[in-house]
Amino acid sequence: MISVDLCEIVKPSRCTRTMHTLAQFIENYGITCSAAWADANPNMEDMPPGSSHYEVTLARGRRRFRTYFSMGPAHTSEPTVRDVLSCLQSDVSGFICAGSFEEWASDLGFSTDSRKAERIYKLIGKQAKVLREFLGEEAFDELIGEVEPD
Repeated sequence: MISVDLCEIVKPSRCTRTMHTLAQFIENYGITCSAAWADANPNMEDMPPGSSHYEVTLARGRRRFRTYFSMGPAHTSEPTVRDVLSCLQSDVSGFICAGSFEEWASDLGFSTDSRKAERIYKLIGKQAKVLREFLGEEAFDELIGEVEPD
């Protein structure tokens, strides 16, 4: 069984403020985004033909968070900070709420015997830790527990 110490990732006791929007969160913390075209996303091998891939950098003051980001062929513009944070929020929230690989895989319809699912789960766990370092503990907890998902 693959499990994660959730106390390392989020402190639910901090979630005591009023819910607000992702746009407000982005504005409050001054988060910006830049995107550079990428030939592919090494973390996603099953995107439909015509999809767009980017190397995205989120910035907050002097802190940086870099990740790959892909969008299906219907999306014609570069990703925004809201697009990227919304996806990260969704992925990380699902990871945290599941509590274990088996529960996460079940929630998303993956087989618990799938190496691909295990790789994705571990990648999201790593992204959660790096996102927490980028945002800081308080802002991370706010994003996961107090910001209305898009």
